[in-house]
Amino acid sequence: MIRPVAVALVLSCFTSAAAQAQPAPAAGRPSLGARTEAKPAGRVETGRCKIGVIPIAGNLFTIQKIGPIALSNTYVRAAAEWGLDELVVSRVRAAAPLAAVRRIVYSREELARGNKPMSPFQNRNSNLNDFIRKVTTGANCERYVVVHRRGGGKSVFGIGIAKFVSLIESRTFLFAMMQVQIYDGATLELIKEGPALIDDESLLARAYLNPVGGPYRALDERSFPASPAEAVANPTLREGVRALLTASLDKTLPAMLR
Repeated sequence: MIRPVAVALVLSCFTSAAAQAQPAPAAGRPSLGARTEAKPAGRVETGRCKIGVIPIAGNLFTIQKIGPIALSNTYVRAAAEWGLDELVVSRVRAAAPLAAVRRIVYSREELARGNKPMSPFQNRNSNLNDFIRKVTTGANCERYVVVHRRGGGKSVFGIGIAKFVSLIESRTFLFAMMQVQIYDGATLELIKEGPALIDDESLLARAYLNPVGGPYRALDERSFPASPAEAVANPTLREGVRALLTASLDKTLPAMLR
């Protein structure tokens, strides 16, 4: 049975504009944006497939200021075209070098349907089941690897930068938090799942000692962008996110794919 955390798969990874200022998402659930890759004609590849990869890293980069007073918090979105989905696929290939790995491409509409409202009598995971079943039709892979954003339990979600402001000091962190799920190709049953982590920290340590609840890099306060456009153009932020994703997936995927 798919656990409730899997529902985050169909939440926002994309933003349609260069920047959108809006309230921070409640309970780590940003609204679904509009930008994804267009699904090419003849989406399903032929031939042998050991591992099908469904990457949902997207282009959403969040910029947050979090202070002691909630009313002073800010949350802005930026569309960062940094090739993160391609990076996810490359790390799966690196973790399983002898396997035939295929990227499973999906459309904006298919992802959006995975986030459609549910009736009170509907299984909360049925949208996710439908999404995975739809996009893997005809792929015939032995296993499917889904990599999507997750929350860290520290008022941040997915990929972005956050400045935590207190009466004494302020601290700035770049973060990239992903969840890895592996499904049986025949039954689409969830086989394994877990967060992509760089360190072997316990759940307790991640909750109380990790400043964001997942892979992060502490930055100088001057690295905090003044605007979404500045964030997108900043090579330190771009390469920092890519490095965090690479390190966390390279640490996590090999054991999960054994």
